[in-house]
Amino acid sequence: MDRLQTLTDVLRASAAKFPAKVAAIDGDRAITYGELADSAARLAGGLTRGYRLEPGDRVAIASPTCLEYLITYWGLQWAGLVPVPVNIRLAEEGVAHVVGHTESALVLEHPHIPAEAARGLEASGIVRVEFGDPRWGELLGSAPEEPARRAPDDLAIIMHTSGTTGLPKGAMMTHGTSLFNIRMAVLSWGWRHEDVHLLVIPLFHCTAAYSAMPSSVYLGSTLVLLATPEPGSILDAIESHRVTTFLGVPSLFHLVASRRDLAEREVGSLRMVGYSGSPMSTATIRKLRQAFPGASLHNFFGLTETISNTHVTADRDADERPDSIGKPLPEVFQRVLLEDGAEAAPGEVGELCLARENVIPGYWRDQERLEDAVSDGWFHTGDLAAVDDQGYTYLRGRKKDMIIVAGENVYALEVERVLVQHPKVLEAAVVGVPATGAAAYMGEIVKAVVVPEEGSGLEIKELRRFCIERLASYQVPQKIELRAELPRTPSGKVIKRLLVEE
Repeated sequence: MDRLQTLTDVLRASAAKFPAKVAAIDGDRAITYGELADSAARLAGGLTRGYRLEPGDRVAIASPTCLEYLITYWGLQWAGLVPVPVNIRLAEEGVAHVVGHTESALVLEHPHIPAEAARGLEASGIVRVEFGDPRWGELLGSAPEEPARRAPDDLAIIMHTSGTTGLPKGAMMTHGTSLFNIRMAVLSWGWRHEDVHLLVIPLFHCTAAYSAMPSSVYLGSTLVLLATPEPGSILDAIESHRVTTFLGVPSLFHLVASRRDLAEREVGSLRMVGYSGSPMSTATIRKLRQAFPGASLHNFFGLTETISNTHVTADRDADERPDSIGKPLPEVFQRVLLEDGAEAAPGEVGELCLARENVIPGYWRDQERLEDAVSDGWFHTGDLAAVDDQGYTYLRGRKKDMIIVAGENVYALEVERVLVQHPKVLEAAVVGVPATGAAAYMGEIVKAVVVPEEGSGLEIKELRRFCIERLASYQVPQKIELRAELPRTPSGKVIKRLLVEE
Protein backbone atom coordinates (compact mmCIF):
# COMPACT_ATOMS: atom_id res chain seq x y z
CA MET A 1 0.00 0.00 0.00
CA ASP A 2 1.68 3.21 -1.19
CA ARG A 3 -0.61 5.74 0.45
CA LEU A 4 -4.06 6.05 1.96
CA GLN A 5 -6.74 6.74 -0.63
CA THR A 6 -9.86 5.17 0.89
CA LEU A 7 -11.29 4.42 4.29
CA THR A 8 -10.56 0.71 3.80
CA ASP A 9 -6.90 1.65 3.42
CA VAL A 10 -7.09 3.24 6.89
CA LEU A 11 -8.17 -0.03 8.54
CA ARG A 12 -5.79 -2.16 6.48
CA ALA A 13 -2.83 0.03 7.42
CA SER A 14 -3.50 -0.14 11.16
CA ALA A 15 -4.23 -3.88 11.02
CA ALA A 16 -0.91 -4.46 9.24
CA LYS A 17 1.05 -2.32 11.71
CA PHE A 18 -0.73 -3.25 14.94
CA PRO A 19 -2.58 -6.59 14.48
CA ALA A 20 -2.58 -7.42 18.22
CA LYS A 21 -3.47 -3.90 19.40
CA VAL A 22 -6.97 -3.55 20.88
CA ALA A 23 -9.05 -1.48 18.47
CA ALA A 24 -12.24 -1.27 20.54
CA ILE A 25 -13.73 -2.28 23.89
CA ASP A 26 -17.44 -2.77 24.50
CA GLY A 27 -18.18 -3.76 28.09
CA ASP A 28 -16.37 -7.04 28.70
CA ARG A 29 -15.74 -7.60 24.97
CA ALA A 30 -12.77 -6.39 22.94
CA ILE A 31 -11.52 -6.68 19.36
CA THR A 32 -8.00 -6.24 18.01
CA TYR A 33 -7.09 -4.55 14.74
CA GLY A 34 -6.27 -7.90 13.20
CA GLU A 35 -9.64 -9.32 14.25
CA LEU A 36 -11.49 -6.20 13.08
CA ALA A 37 -9.92 -6.38 9.61
CA ASP A 38 -10.64 -10.13 9.36
CA SER A 39 -14.28 -9.64 10.43
CA ALA A 40 -14.68 -6.78 7.95
CA ALA A 41 -13.29 -8.93 5.11
CA ARG A 42 -15.60 -11.84 6.03
CA LEU A 43 -18.67 -9.60 6.33
CA ALA A 44 -17.81 -8.07 2.94
CA GLY A 45 -17.62 -11.54 1.41
CA GLY A 46 -20.93 -12.60 2.90
CA LEU A 47 -22.71 -9.44 1.70
CA THR A 48 -21.34 -9.43 -1.84
CA ARG A 49 -21.84 -13.16 -2.44
CA GLY A 50 -24.91 -13.84 -0.30
CA TYR A 51 -26.91 -10.72 -1.18
CA ARG A 52 -25.39 -9.98 -4.61
CA LEU A 53 -24.44 -6.45 -3.57
CA GLU A 54 -22.05 -4.40 -5.68
CA PRO A 55 -19.76 -1.43 -4.87
CA GLY A 56 -21.81 1.74 -4.51
CA ASP A 57 -24.93 -0.02 -3.19
CA ARG A 58 -26.28 1.44 0.04
CA VAL A 59 -26.72 -0.56 3.24
CA ALA A 60 -28.35 0.91 6.35
CA ILE A 61 -27.13 0.41 9.93
CA ALA A 62 -29.71 0.73 12.72
CA SER A 63 -28.04 0.27 16.07
CA PRO A 64 -26.74 1.93 19.18
CA THR A 65 -22.95 2.07 19.48
CA CYS A 66 -21.51 -1.44 19.90
CA LEU A 67 -18.80 -3.75 18.53
CA GLU A 68 -21.18 -5.08 15.87
CA TYR A 69 -21.73 -1.53 14.61
CA LEU A 70 -17.97 -1.12 14.22
CA ILE A 71 -17.61 -4.42 12.36
CA THR A 72 -20.55 -3.53 10.11
CA TYR A 73 -19.20 -0.10 9.22
CA TRP A 74 -15.77 -1.44 8.24
CA GLY A 75 -17.24 -4.48 6.50
CA LEU A 76 -19.33 -2.22 4.28
CA GLN A 77 -16.31 -0.09 3.48
CA TRP A 78 -14.27 -3.23 2.68
CA ALA A 79 -16.95 -4.34 0.20
CA GLY A 80 -17.13 -0.89 -1.41
CA LEU A 81 -20.69 -0.47 -0.12
CA VAL A 82 -22.02 2.82 1.28
CA PRO A 83 -23.05 2.84 4.97
CA VAL A 84 -26.27 4.72 5.76
CA PRO A 85 -26.32 5.25 9.54
CA VAL A 86 -29.90 5.42 10.81
CA ASN A 87 -30.62 7.70 13.73
CA ILE A 88 -32.63 5.25 15.84
CA ARG A 89 -34.05 8.15 17.85
CA LEU A 90 -36.02 9.35 14.82
CA ALA A 91 -39.76 8.81 14.59
CA GLU A 92 -41.18 6.09 12.31
CA GLU A 93 -41.54 8.44 9.33
CA GLY A 94 -37.95 9.66 9.58
CA VAL A 95 -36.48 6.15 9.75
CA ALA A 96 -38.56 4.96 6.79
CA HIS A 97 -37.47 8.04 4.84
CA VAL A 98 -33.75 7.47 5.48
CA VAL A 99 -33.72 3.88 4.18
CA GLY A 100 -36.26 4.50 1.42
CA HIS A 101 -34.76 7.71 0.04
CA THR A 102 -31.29 6.16 -0.16
CA GLU A 103 -32.72 2.98 -1.75
CA SER A 104 -30.80 0.92 0.80
CA ALA A 105 -30.59 -2.75 -0.18
CA LEU A 106 -30.84 -4.04 3.39
CA VAL A 107 -30.38 -3.00 6.99
CA LEU A 108 -28.06 -4.57 9.55
CA GLU A 109 -29.59 -3.86 12.94
CA HIS A 110 -29.28 -4.35 16.66
CA PRO A 111 -31.94 -6.67 18.15
CA HIS A 112 -32.97 -3.98 20.63
CA ILE A 113 -33.81 -0.69 18.96
CA PRO A 114 -36.65 1.71 19.88
CA ALA A 115 -40.11 0.61 18.81
CA GLU A 116 -40.60 3.71 16.60
CA ALA A 117 -37.41 2.93 14.69
CA ALA A 118 -38.41 -0.73 14.29
CA ARG A 119 -41.81 0.31 12.90
CA GLY A 120 -40.08 2.66 10.45
CA LEU A 121 -37.89 -0.18 9.16
CA GLU A 122 -40.88 -2.46 8.88
CA ALA A 123 -42.88 0.18 7.01
CA SER A 124 -40.03 0.64 4.53
CA GLY A 125 -40.15 -3.02 3.51
CA ILE A 126 -36.37 -3.29 3.69
CA VAL A 127 -34.60 -6.66 4.16
CA ARG A 128 -33.49 -6.85 7.80
CA VAL A 129 -30.62 -8.80 9.38
CA GLU A 130 -30.23 -8.67 13.15
CA PHE A 131 -26.89 -8.83 14.90
CA GLY A 132 -26.59 -12.25 16.54
CA ASP A 133 -29.18 -14.13 14.50
CA PRO A 134 -28.18 -17.08 12.22
CA ARG A 135 -27.94 -14.92 9.10
CA TRP A 136 -25.54 -12.57 10.89
CA GLY A 137 -23.47 -15.59 11.93
CA GLU A 138 -23.40 -16.80 8.33
CA LEU A 139 -22.15 -13.42 7.15
CA LEU A 140 -19.29 -13.39 9.65
CA GLY A 141 -18.51 -17.01 8.85
CA SER A 142 -18.05 -16.31 5.15
CA ALA A 143 -14.75 -16.60 3.34
CA PRO A 144 -12.89 -13.27 3.45
CA GLU A 145 -13.17 -10.99 0.43
CA GLU A 146 -10.42 -8.90 -1.14
CA PRO A 147 -11.07 -5.15 -0.65
CA ALA A 148 -13.19 -3.60 -3.38
CA ARG A 149 -11.46 -1.12 -5.67
CA ARG A 150 -12.59 2.38 -4.74
CA ALA A 151 -11.27 5.85 -5.57
CA PRO A 152 -11.03 9.04 -3.48
CA ASP A 153 -14.01 10.55 -5.32
CA ASP A 154 -16.25 7.54 -4.71
CA LEU A 155 -19.08 7.83 -2.20
CA ALA A 156 -18.08 6.56 1.27
CA ILE A 157 -21.04 7.31 3.56
CA ILE A 158 -24.42 9.05 3.58
CA MET A 159 -25.04 10.82 6.89
CA HIS A 160 -28.45 12.35 7.43
CA THR A 161 -28.92 15.73 9.02
CA SER A 162 -31.61 16.15 11.64
CA GLY A 163 -32.86 19.71 11.42
CA THR A 164 -35.71 21.28 13.32
CA THR A 165 -38.07 21.16 10.32
CA GLY A 166 -38.67 18.73 7.49
CA LEU A 167 -37.31 15.27 6.77
CA PRO A 168 -33.57 14.50 7.15
CA LYS A 169 -31.27 15.31 4.23
CA GLY A 170 -28.62 12.81 3.14
CA ALA A 171 -25.20 14.48 3.30
CA MET A 172 -22.72 12.61 1.10
CA MET A 173 -19.06 12.08 2.03
CA THR A 174 -16.48 10.66 -0.35
CA HIS A 175 -13.39 8.70 0.63
CA GLY A 176 -11.27 11.75 -0.11
CA THR A 177 -13.31 14.13 2.05
CA SER A 178 -13.39 11.51 4.81
CA LEU A 179 -9.58 11.29 4.86
CA PHE A 180 -9.36 15.09 4.90
CA ASN A 181 -11.63 15.24 7.92
CA ILE A 182 -9.63 12.56 9.74
CA ARG A 183 -6.49 14.68 9.34
CA MET A 184 -8.26 17.79 10.62
CA ALA A 185 -9.81 15.91 13.56
CA VAL A 186 -6.49 14.44 14.68
CA LEU A 187 -4.87 17.86 14.37
CA SER A 188 -7.64 19.73 16.20
CA TRP A 189 -7.87 17.31 19.13
CA GLY A 190 -4.19 16.41 19.36
CA TRP A 191 -4.97 12.69 19.42
CA ARG A 192 -2.14 10.11 19.56
CA HIS A 193 -1.54 6.44 18.84
CA GLU A 194 -1.26 5.66 22.57
CA ASP A 195 -4.63 7.23 23.42
CA VAL A 196 -7.71 5.47 24.75
CA HIS A 197 -10.78 7.36 23.50
CA LEU A 198 -14.15 7.25 25.24
CA LEU A 199 -16.90 7.29 22.58
CA VAL A 200 -20.29 8.26 23.99
CA ILE A 201 -21.46 10.20 20.92
CA PRO A 202 -23.67 7.80 18.88
CA LEU A 203 -22.14 6.37 15.72
CA PHE A 204 -25.15 7.66 13.77
CA HIS A 205 -23.90 11.19 14.57
CA CYS A 206 -21.42 12.89 12.25
CA THR A 207 -18.89 13.69 15.02
CA ALA A 208 -18.54 9.98 15.76
CA ALA A 209 -18.92 8.54 12.25
CA TYR A 210 -16.92 11.20 10.37
CA SER A 211 -14.31 12.06 12.96
CA ALA A 212 -13.85 10.19 16.24
CA MET A 213 -14.21 6.56 15.17
CA PRO A 214 -12.22 6.64 11.89
CA SER A 215 -9.59 8.92 13.47
CA SER A 216 -8.97 6.35 16.19
CA VAL A 217 -8.53 3.63 13.56
CA TYR A 218 -6.25 5.90 11.52
CA LEU A 219 -3.97 6.31 14.54
CA GLY A 220 -4.20 2.69 15.65
CA SER A 221 -5.45 3.78 19.06
CA THR A 222 -8.23 2.27 21.19
CA LEU A 223 -11.93 3.14 21.39
CA VAL A 224 -14.04 2.49 24.49
CA LEU A 225 -17.65 2.22 23.29
CA LEU A 226 -20.46 3.36 25.56
CA ALA A 227 -24.00 3.23 24.22
CA THR A 228 -25.62 5.11 27.11
CA PRO A 229 -23.89 8.33 28.25
CA GLU A 230 -24.74 8.04 31.95
CA PRO A 231 -22.32 9.99 34.21
CA GLY A 232 -21.63 7.07 36.54
CA SER A 233 -20.88 4.72 33.65
CA ILE A 234 -18.64 7.35 32.07
CA LEU A 235 -16.55 7.66 35.22
CA ASP A 236 -16.42 3.87 35.56
CA ALA A 237 -15.09 3.60 32.02
CA ILE A 238 -12.46 6.32 32.55
CA GLU A 239 -11.24 4.53 35.67
CA SER A 240 -11.34 0.99 34.28
CA HIS A 241 -9.70 1.65 30.93
CA ARG A 242 -7.46 4.62 31.78
CA VAL A 243 -9.28 6.74 29.21
CA THR A 244 -7.27 9.69 27.88
CA THR A 245 -9.77 11.56 25.64
CA PHE A 246 -13.47 12.26 25.99
CA LEU A 247 -15.80 14.08 23.57
CA GLY A 248 -19.32 15.19 24.46
CA VAL A 249 -21.86 17.98 24.73
CA PRO A 250 -21.81 20.68 27.45
CA SER A 251 -24.91 19.37 29.22
CA LEU A 252 -23.26 15.95 29.65
CA PHE A 253 -20.05 17.49 31.00
CA HIS A 254 -22.12 19.52 33.43
CA LEU A 255 -23.68 16.32 34.80
CA VAL A 256 -20.30 14.57 35.02
CA ALA A 257 -18.60 17.53 36.71
CA SER A 258 -21.47 17.79 39.23
CA ARG A 259 -21.19 14.19 40.48
CA ARG A 260 -20.76 14.12 44.26
CA ASP A 261 -18.36 11.17 44.08
CA LEU A 262 -16.12 12.76 41.44
CA ALA A 263 -13.37 13.66 43.90
CA GLU A 264 -13.11 9.99 44.93
CA ARG A 265 -12.67 8.76 41.34
CA GLU A 266 -9.33 7.96 39.73
CA VAL A 267 -9.62 10.02 36.56
CA GLY A 268 -6.08 11.34 36.28
CA SER A 269 -5.55 9.51 32.97
CA LEU A 270 -7.81 11.98 31.14
CA ARG A 271 -5.70 14.46 29.17
CA MET A 272 -8.17 15.91 26.64
CA VAL A 273 -11.82 17.01 26.84
CA GLY A 274 -13.67 18.18 23.71
CA TYR A 275 -17.14 19.67 23.59
CA SER A 276 -19.50 21.29 21.09
CA GLY A 277 -23.15 21.84 20.30
CA SER A 278 -24.12 24.62 22.72
CA PRO A 279 -22.52 27.21 25.02
CA MET A 280 -20.44 25.83 27.91
CA SER A 281 -20.92 27.83 31.09
CA THR A 282 -17.84 29.21 32.82
CA ALA A 283 -19.03 27.49 36.01
CA THR A 284 -18.86 24.09 34.27
CA ILE A 285 -15.44 24.96 32.83
CA ARG A 286 -14.19 25.71 36.35
CA LYS A 287 -15.59 22.40 37.61
CA LEU A 288 -13.91 20.51 34.77
CA ARG A 289 -10.58 22.20 35.51
CA GLN A 290 -10.87 21.09 39.13
CA ALA A 291 -12.11 17.57 38.32
CA PHE A 292 -9.63 16.86 35.50
CA PRO A 293 -6.57 19.00 36.25
CA GLY A 294 -4.43 17.17 33.73
CA ALA A 295 -6.89 17.58 30.83
CA SER A 296 -6.87 20.28 28.18
CA LEU A 297 -10.30 21.70 27.26
CA HIS A 298 -11.31 22.36 23.67
CA ASN A 299 -14.47 23.74 22.13
CA PHE A 300 -14.87 22.58 18.54
CA PHE A 301 -17.29 23.42 15.76
CA GLY A 302 -18.41 21.80 12.53
CA LEU A 303 -21.49 20.92 10.54
CA THR A 304 -22.67 17.76 8.82
CA GLU A 305 -22.30 19.69 5.57
CA THR A 306 -18.80 20.98 6.30
CA ILE A 307 -16.93 17.68 6.55
CA SER A 308 -17.39 18.01 10.33
CA ASN A 309 -14.55 19.80 12.18
CA THR A 310 -13.79 23.32 10.97
CA HIS A 311 -12.83 25.24 14.13
CA VAL A 312 -11.24 24.49 17.50
CA THR A 313 -10.22 26.52 20.54
CA ALA A 314 -6.84 26.14 22.16
CA ASP A 315 -6.86 24.99 25.79
CA ARG A 316 -5.99 28.44 27.17
CA ASP A 317 -8.95 29.95 25.31
CA ALA A 318 -11.48 27.77 27.13
CA ASP A 319 -11.18 30.16 30.09
CA GLU A 320 -10.25 33.38 28.33
CA ARG A 321 -12.71 33.08 25.42
CA PRO A 322 -15.38 30.57 26.49
CA ASP A 323 -17.86 32.02 23.99
CA SER A 324 -15.56 31.53 20.97
CA ILE A 325 -15.41 28.50 18.67
CA GLY A 326 -11.74 29.35 18.15
CA LYS A 327 -9.92 29.67 14.86
CA PRO A 328 -10.33 27.79 11.57
CA LEU A 329 -8.23 24.66 11.17
CA PRO A 330 -5.47 24.50 8.57
CA GLU A 331 -6.92 23.89 5.10
CA VAL A 332 -10.27 25.34 6.29
CA PHE A 333 -11.07 28.76 4.83
CA GLN A 334 -13.83 31.08 5.99
CA ARG A 335 -15.34 34.47 5.30
CA VAL A 336 -17.95 36.46 7.24
CA LEU A 337 -20.18 38.27 4.77
CA LEU A 338 -22.73 41.06 5.16
CA GLU A 339 -26.09 41.07 3.37
CA ASP A 340 -24.60 43.04 0.46
CA GLY A 341 -21.79 40.51 0.05
CA ALA A 342 -19.11 42.74 1.56
CA GLU A 343 -16.59 41.32 4.03
CA ALA A 344 -17.50 42.04 7.65
CA ALA A 345 -15.07 44.20 9.61
CA PRO A 346 -13.59 42.80 12.87
CA GLY A 347 -16.37 42.52 15.41
CA GLU A 348 -19.09 43.04 12.80
CA VAL A 349 -21.77 40.33 12.54
CA GLY A 350 -22.38 38.61 9.22
CA GLU A 351 -23.02 35.16 7.81
CA LEU A 352 -20.34 32.53 8.29
CA CYS A 353 -19.28 31.15 4.90
CA LEU A 354 -16.84 28.36 4.17
CA ALA A 355 -14.92 27.55 1.01
CA ARG A 356 -16.70 25.07 -1.27
CA GLU A 357 -13.71 22.72 -0.88
CA ASN A 358 -14.51 22.41 2.83
CA VAL A 359 -18.06 21.25 2.11
CA ILE A 360 -19.61 17.90 1.22
CA PRO A 361 -20.13 17.16 -2.49
CA GLY A 362 -23.88 17.37 -2.05
CA TYR A 363 -27.09 15.83 -0.69
CA TRP A 364 -28.20 12.42 -1.93
CA ARG A 365 -30.70 12.84 -4.79
CA ASP A 366 -30.96 16.57 -3.95
CA GLN A 367 -27.80 18.25 -5.25
CA GLU A 368 -29.59 21.51 -6.08
CA ARG A 369 -30.47 22.04 -2.44
CA LEU A 370 -26.82 22.33 -1.44
CA GLU A 371 -25.82 24.40 -4.47
CA ASP A 372 -28.54 26.92 -3.59
CA ALA A 373 -26.45 27.74 -0.52
CA VAL A 374 -23.25 28.21 -2.56
CA SER A 375 -22.32 31.56 -4.08
CA ASP A 376 -19.02 32.44 -5.80
CA GLY A 377 -17.42 29.31 -4.39
CA TRP A 378 -18.52 29.93 -0.78
CA PHE A 379 -21.01 27.85 1.19
CA HIS A 380 -23.40 30.01 3.21
CA THR A 381 -23.93 28.16 6.49
CA GLY A 382 -26.87 30.19 7.79
CA ASP A 383 -24.88 30.86 10.99
CA LEU A 384 -24.28 34.42 12.11
CA ALA A 385 -20.74 35.07 13.32
CA ALA A 386 -18.17 37.73 14.08
CA VAL A 387 -14.37 37.53 13.97
CA ASP A 388 -12.27 39.68 16.31
CA ASP A 389 -8.99 41.36 15.41
CA GLN A 390 -7.08 38.32 16.73
CA GLY A 391 -8.83 35.94 14.34
CA TYR A 392 -11.14 34.27 16.88
CA THR A 393 -14.60 33.39 15.60
CA TYR A 394 -17.75 33.93 17.68
CA LEU A 395 -21.13 32.50 16.73
CA ARG A 396 -24.16 34.72 17.19
CA GLY A 397 -26.82 32.16 16.29
CA ARG A 398 -28.70 31.22 13.15
CA LYS A 399 -29.80 33.93 10.70
CA LYS A 400 -33.40 32.95 11.31
CA ASP A 401 -32.79 33.33 15.07
CA MET A 402 -31.93 37.03 14.85
CA ILE A 403 -34.54 39.06 16.74
CA ILE A 404 -35.26 42.68 15.80
CA VAL A 405 -36.39 44.66 18.86
CA ALA A 406 -37.43 48.22 18.02
CA GLY A 407 -34.94 48.25 15.15
CA GLU A 408 -32.07 46.77 17.20
CA ASN A 409 -30.57 43.39 16.26
CA VAL A 410 -30.56 40.86 19.10
CA TYR A 411 -28.62 37.65 18.54
CA ALA A 412 -30.23 34.74 20.38
CA LEU A 413 -26.94 33.01 21.12
CA GLU A 414 -25.51 36.09 22.86
CA VAL A 415 -28.46 36.15 25.28
CA GLU A 416 -28.30 32.37 25.79
CA ARG A 417 -24.63 32.59 26.72
CA VAL A 418 -25.43 35.12 29.44
CA LEU A 419 -28.32 33.04 30.80
CA VAL A 420 -26.25 29.87 31.18
CA GLN A 421 -23.68 31.78 33.24
CA HIS A 422 -26.23 32.01 36.06
CA PRO A 423 -25.27 29.36 38.64
CA LYS A 424 -28.84 28.08 38.89
CA VAL A 425 -29.38 27.66 35.12
CA LEU A 426 -28.74 24.34 33.39
CA GLU A 427 -29.86 25.23 29.86
CA ALA A 428 -31.52 28.12 28.04
CA ALA A 429 -32.98 28.89 24.63
CA VAL A 430 -33.99 32.30 23.30
CA VAL A 431 -36.51 33.21 20.58
CA GLY A 432 -38.27 36.29 19.28
CA VAL A 433 -42.03 36.60 19.72
CA PRO A 434 -44.40 39.27 18.40
CA ALA A 435 -44.72 42.32 20.63
CA THR A 436 -48.34 43.06 21.54
CA GLY A 437 -50.38 45.73 23.27
CA ALA A 438 -48.58 48.92 24.23
CA ALA A 439 -45.27 47.33 23.19
CA ALA A 440 -46.46 46.48 19.67
CA TYR A 441 -44.31 49.27 18.20
CA MET A 442 -41.22 47.18 19.09
CA GLY A 443 -42.11 44.52 16.52
CA GLU A 444 -40.55 41.66 18.49
CA ILE A 445 -39.51 41.04 22.05
CA VAL A 446 -37.07 38.53 23.50
CA LYS A 447 -38.42 35.37 25.12
CA ALA A 448 -36.18 33.04 27.13
CA VAL A 449 -37.07 29.47 28.04
CA VAL A 450 -34.86 28.29 30.87
CA VAL A 451 -34.21 24.90 32.46
CA PRO A 452 -33.15 25.46 36.10
CA GLU A 453 -30.73 23.30 38.02
CA GLU A 454 -32.74 20.67 39.90
CA GLY A 455 -33.68 21.90 43.35
CA SER A 456 -32.07 25.32 42.79
CA GLY A 457 -35.19 27.35 43.54
CA LEU A 458 -34.46 29.70 40.64
CA GLU A 459 -36.85 32.65 40.46
CA ILE A 460 -37.63 34.62 37.33
CA LYS A 461 -37.02 37.98 39.01
CA GLU A 462 -33.46 37.09 40.03
CA LEU A 463 -32.72 35.84 36.53
CA ARG A 464 -34.04 39.07 35.03
CA ARG A 465 -31.82 41.11 37.38
CA PHE A 466 -28.86 38.97 36.32
CA CYS A 467 -29.59 39.81 32.66
CA ILE A 468 -30.09 43.54 33.30
CA GLU A 469 -26.60 43.70 34.79
CA ARG A 470 -25.00 42.03 31.76
CA LEU A 471 -27.04 42.91 28.68
CA ALA A 472 -28.23 46.00 26.85
CA SER A 473 -31.80 46.95 27.72
CA TYR A 474 -33.20 45.76 24.38
CA GLN A 475 -31.46 42.37 24.81
CA VAL A 476 -33.01 41.59 28.19
CA PRO A 477 -35.74 38.94 27.87
CA GLN A 478 -39.14 40.46 28.48
CA LYS A 479 -40.63 37.00 28.78
CA ILE A 480 -38.95 34.28 30.83
CA GLU A 481 -40.44 30.82 31.14
CA LEU A 482 -39.09 28.02 33.34
CA ARG A 483 -39.40 24.46 32.03
CA ALA A 484 -38.20 21.03 33.07
CA GLU A 485 -36.62 20.47 29.65
CA LEU A 486 -36.25 21.96 26.17
CA PRO A 487 -37.97 20.36 23.16
CA ARG A 488 -35.35 18.71 20.96
CA THR A 489 -34.95 16.79 17.74
CA PRO A 490 -33.64 13.20 18.00
CA SER A 491 -30.09 14.52 17.43
CA GLY A 492 -30.40 17.02 20.27
CA LYS A 493 -31.10 20.30 18.47
CA VAL A 494 -33.57 22.60 20.23
CA ILE A 495 -36.83 22.97 18.28
CA LYS A 496 -37.23 26.72 18.68
CA ARG A 497 -40.55 26.98 16.86
CA LEU A 498 -42.11 25.09 19.78
CA LEU A 499 -40.81 27.76 22.14
CA VAL A 500 -42.58 30.51 20.20
CA GLU A 501 -45.93 28.75 20.44
CA GLU A 502 -47.79 29.59 23.60
